[in-house]
Amino acid sequence: MRIESRIGHIYATPDRVFPLISDFSRINTTMLPQNDKIKDVEATADSCTFTIDKAGRFGMRIVEREPNNLLKIESSESPLRFTMWIQLKEYHGTETAVKVTLDADVNALMSVMVKKPLTEFVETLVSKMELIR
Repeated sequence: MRIESRIGHIYATPDRVFPLISDFSRINTTMLPQNDKIKDVEATADSCTFTIDKAGRFGMRIVEREPNNLLKIESSESPLRFTMWIQLKEYHGTETAVKVTLDADVNALMSVMVKKPLTEFVETLVSKMELIR
């Protein structure tokens, strides 16, 4: 199942955005929604794990960095196998377009249950990145 976000707009250049999103040790302040559902966050520059209430423990790791253009992330220690790409493209010389694509390895029955939460997840990531200045 593939989920693609809307194209977001960040009022900062890719060389400002990329260092912030390509270091998971900054995930608490830049990417995760601030709510009571996400707990036990552990992060290094290349990987992070966290628990989501009623969903379990999830982990992900950065497997590819193309500076200022692309970040490829894969699941690890997670009940759901996925690959996620965060694409950045500079425009107007001072802004960045961002798009998140998530490819989850789920069967048809499971896709019905996870499509909405995963769609909300990628849209939340875009919205959080749009706050970067």
